[in-house]
Amino acid sequence: MGKQGNMRAEAQYIIRQTIQDVLPDRAVREQLNAMELRGKVYLAAIGKAAWVMAETAAECLGDRLEKGIVVTKYDHVPEQKKEHPGKLEIIEAGHPKPDENSIRGAVRALEIVKEATENDTVLLLLSGGGSALFEIPADGLTLSDIQDVTGQLLACGADITEINVIRKKLSAVKGGKFA
Repeated sequence: MGKQGNMRAEAQYIIRQTIQDVLPDRAVREQLNAMELRGKVYLAAIGKAAWVMAETAAECLGDRLEKGIVVTKYDHVPEQKKEHPGKLEIIEAGHPKPDENSIRGAVRALEIVKEATENDTVLLLLSGGGSALFEIPADGLTLSDIQDVTGQLLACGADITEINVIRKKLSAVKGGKFA
């Protein structure tokens, strides 16, 4: 078992190290340490990993964080963190179909980042799931329209890339429109 045992141990080490290297908290910490941010920081974290990313950013930024919002999937924030979120507002929303809270989160994120001046920084942290969790229907459309189209796309087996191409066309905040 000598050589096989070593290969197994090496493979397990590589797997563990690879997982550690892609964890959202580590990625956020590394990027923030490499960035020069101006003024106050306004944070919007969106997606299934939004809480972990936002919490890490808040730790790294300390007093520079003016305020932030986390828009994530239901049950993706620990209960004790919901009770004491610090400067982070938390809105849990629907995934894979957007719901009323998806709109509430997007509207609130826009309100928060609009407080930033040209001397401040807006930090947008995105992870998987953000396309459903963060939504404002484009003019002439309703949430029901987007839910219906999303349901049809999911039912016909569309992959996430195909779904997001359509979602971008139906949204007032996707495809760079949030900026």
